[in-house]
Amino acid sequence: MITILYYLLKVVLCSTILYAYYWLVLRNKQFHQYNRFYLLGISILSWLVPFIKINIIKEQVISAPKVLYFADVIADKNSSIEQEVILKSSQFTWDNLLLFIAIGISLLFIIRFVKSLWNIRNLIKHYPLSELMGYYLVMTNVKGTPFSFFKYIFWNESIDLNSEVGKKILAHEVVHIEENHSFDKLLIELQMIISWFNPITWLIRNELYLIHEFIADQKSIENKDASVLAKLLLASAYPAQQHILSNSFFYSPIKRRIKMFTKSTTTKYSYLRRLAILPIMATTVLLFAFRNGKLNSRPIVKLDKQYTVIVDAGHGGDDLGASAVDGTTEKDLALAFALKVKSINNNPNINIVLIRESDKFINVVDRANIANASNANLFVSIHMDNADDEKFSGTTCYIPSKNKLYSKESNMIAKNLIDATGELFPKSKITTRKKGIWVLENVKMPSVLFESGYISNPNDLKLVKANEEKIANMILDGIESYLANKKEISK
Repeated sequence: MITILYYLLKVVLCSTILYAYYWLVLRNKQFHQYNRFYLLGISILSWLVPFIKINIIKEQVISAPKVLYFADVIADKNSSIEQEVILKSSQFTWDNLLLFIAIGISLLFIIRFVKSLWNIRNLIKHYPLSELMGYYLVMTNVKGTPFSFFKYIFWNESIDLNSEVGKKILAHEVVHIEENHSFDKLLIELQMIISWFNPITWLIRNELYLIHEFIADQKSIENKDASVLAKLLLASAYPAQQHILSNSFFYSPIKRRIKMFTKSTTTKYSYLRRLAILPIMATTVLLFAFRNGKLNSRPIVKLDKQYTVIVDAGHGGDDLGASAVDGTTEKDLALAFALKVKSINNNPNINIVLIRESDKFINVVDRANIANASNANLFVSIHMDNADDEKFSGTTCYIPSKNKLYSKESNMIAKNLIDATGELFPKSKITTRKKGIWVLENVKMPSVLFESGYISNPNDLKLVKANEEKIANMILDGIESYLANKKEISK
């Protein structure tokens, strides 16, 4: 849940930065169409930018320009914050309460949205409907009229359609229809269902609705006659709006509409004001998108010769292994880790051989035979642990109990794997099974069976899923460390 909250925090921060630019530079300027699409754009972009990840691959021997150095610092910060959030999320215990509260509030907004659509439907169904200039005119006596919704104009019977005021108001509503303002309102109101927590979304909503009125005022009143606009606005007692999705002529605040209507066209720095968004966007992406690149960016450990390492993904096919409450299976996680270890290996002196590369069953005899036929130097079997009690957590590394030929080497690789993954799994142990593990006892090389956390523990499972690549890197670190230092065993 904390990872979700962290994402939502980034959405709020991103929208705040982009809206601040609008407030300081674009607000109350007369490029209304630009402002309209800018506000719609940032309402969507704020949700997308936190998903963007631009990996920076560090080259230690090349000095980078200051701009790249700054990006690298931000990438470090973003990566470390994300990791801290992931670690803390595994310890969060009352997240479901927050989730239920959030869903409850969103349901209220859904009810509000559906109610507005239902009210509009009832108006169409219960009041006289006629066609006018290619649009549908609904004659009502409802408060809040006149207003428009797509091709429907809901008119108040107290306003004479043939009067000067009536014609101007009708022209105003026609502009709303021609400009497709109802699409904007649907989009922003749907966003309110999931982003009600973001105060910037409320500000965007209010500004967008006012911009709709600015556009309609300018296009419907000839010669920019402010007295005409004032007369139209004063023609009503400004009843409260009953329908959140409609485009009401009597939308407040009146003062800003009149002031904007009488304002001279903005020409000074107008293009510069609009183009300035490009560096703002670039800065926003820089702040939220850069991460440290890890794939294929591993430092190469110098080895004295070429080694073959067997990586065995446990279970497979009909043999699911252990299963989590959410349906995740041990066989799938083990295979994902094995494939990732092979894909990130960039050491020319390490040849990773996988026992299985797909979801198929291979018995333990065949696994041992494949390993022995490869003349491999090391056998690492990857699994997930399981227990009846959810409190059990951490990693376990099993070594052979009967095959004493490679006892020191097996213990060393086990220790290296435990040390390498200690950052994510502080709880760990190296152990044996009294009866032994068949495949470990029958491979002719140092061997370990590595249990990467407990699939039965929700926090372990969450941590493993969020850190697939990181754990694979750690396993490879443990393997490389063992191969680089294995000569010390004989001393």
